[in-house]
Amino acid sequence: MNPIWGHVAGVVTVLLMLIFIGIWIWAWRKRHKKVFDYMAKLPLQDDDPDADVYTLQIRSKEEPR
Repeated sequence: MNPIWGHVAGVVTVLLMLIFIGIWIWAWRKRHKKVFDYMAKLPLQDDDPDADVYTLQIRSKEEPR
């Protein structure tokens, strides 16, 4: 086997690891918690056509802080 394949495999491994860490950091940011919590509760809620992620975001922006 050509020795360059070892370097290619190493570079691909590092790139995939960096992508994984980037997605992990993105998912655990505080600003995503409200939307993720809402989506986690969706299977347990009754069908409500007005309850979607976009409505949640609009309502959260309208609420005074």
